[in-house]
Amino acid sequence: MTDERSSGRSRYVLAPGDQVRQWWDQQSRPAKWVVGVVLFGVVALLPLYTPTFLNTPGISFGGTMAQFAMVAIIAIGLNVVVGQAGLLDLGYVGFYAVGAYTVALLTSPDSPWNQVGAGGFLDKDWAWLACVPLAMAVTALAGLILGIPTLRLRGDYLAIVTLGFGEIIRLLADNLSDLTNGARGLNQIAYPKLGETDKLPTGVFSSGNSAGHANYGTWWFWLGLVLMVGILLLVGNLERSRVGRAWVAIREDEDAAEVMGVNTFKFKLWAFVIGAGIGGLSGALYAGQVQYVAP
Repeated sequence: MTDERSSGRSRYVLAPGDQVRQWWDQQSRPAKWVVGVVLFGVVALLPLYTPTFLNTPGISFGGTMAQFAMVAIIAIGLNVVVGQAGLLDLGYVGFYAVGAYTVALLTSPDSPWNQVGAGGFLDKDWAWLACVPLAMAVTALAGLILGIPTLRLRGDYLAIVTLGFGEIIRLLADNLSDLTNGARGLNQIAYPKLGETDKLPTGVFSSGNSAGHANYGTWWFWLGLVLMVGILLLVGNLERSRVGRAWVAIREDEDAAEVMGVNTFKFKLWAFVIGAGIGGLSGALYAGQVQYVAP
């Protein structure tokens, strides 16, 4: 917002971003749904009808958009922790790594914990899909374990502790070579087995589907986009609920919120666990698309 002074009077001009937000807030709920559906529909078609100014020479545009979807999911989870609850978490990427390694450890033949086929509890065709809720559960548990002792801290102290958590995850992945294969990483991670034909024996989500616009990167992008919509709906409903109002109160003034009867520790822990689960989902997507995880 800028302040323009003319003829002794002050006139405030909203920045373009503020103007868009103000216009969006003024729209009715059905109008927002229409705009959202059209916008996501246009974005979903970008890999098939890519404008020339969005060209990515030498790199699959669909694969690039898949990475965009994963990072966007991370941003939604981080927004729950930092944007809504006001918790300065600098190690959030650690949850992303936990989600990716959960899938890798359970499905990679390089892992001693591989559970795909040969006596494992994971079916070969459904291994990745079964690991997604497991990855979210493990990362949510990691958020719970990290949050219980650390959420008594605030501000810079919380930031330093969470930054240490992110670094600890990386060091564990790098040094537990008997489990994580160290810097060499874990290869041949499971992915969704869908659309298997004579032309594509490994399915549309496999790296073998690398030709054309609707390649495996595009399919991962579409999957990420669908999950993103579901997460946005879930988080949006939370923001408008009692939980969301408690998060905003904690973010604005934690002491005042506690005086008014808000159980600040409980709601901060909820934000941490929910954000961690969303980060784990993004990590599971990354592991499935790249089919390789390393520190």
